[in-house]
Amino acid sequence: MSIQLYGLCETHSSEECNFYCRVCMFALCKECKKQHDIFEHEIIRAYKVNEVASFRLADLESLRDASDICPYKGNGRLVEVIYKRGDGIACCHGQGNVVECESCQYRLKSPSAKYCSIQCKVEAVMKMNESESVTNEAKRKVETISEESASDVKSFTKRPRE
Repeated sequence: MSIQLYGLCETHSSEECNFYCRVCMFALCKECKKQHDIFEHEIIRAYKVNEVASFRLADLESLRDASDICPYKGNGRLVEVIYKRGDGIACCHGQGNVVECESCQYRLKSPSAKYCSIQCKVEAVMKMNESESVTNEAKRKVETISEESASDVKSFTKRPRE
């Protein structure tokens, strides 16, 4: 995920980017948002919960399926963390009933969740789509090779003698 929420705005260097335009797919500060509002795009506000960039779950529900991402509580509201939480090193081996993020092995609080953050879910979906396209490409190559080799097969029936 290359979008950096809560970084400083390139245009307005004193402002933090804490808005995200879903259509343009980039972060905006409040000044950029004012200028961008004329396009009537879907803009979501990002919040810091325990110093971690998050979106409110209520803001995301109408936009996509959030069922596999672990919700966290922040300021009395459910939020979803935007960026990956773990470092890819599992910390809980040998402990029973511990659920880990399928992407980064971060320890999850919700047993029904698969991912700790939006970034982890996006990466997992992209890997799955990539592996499916690789599998489909491999199938196409095998089919092409088998078609080519079938046309090159020579008959071994005996020719009549002259």
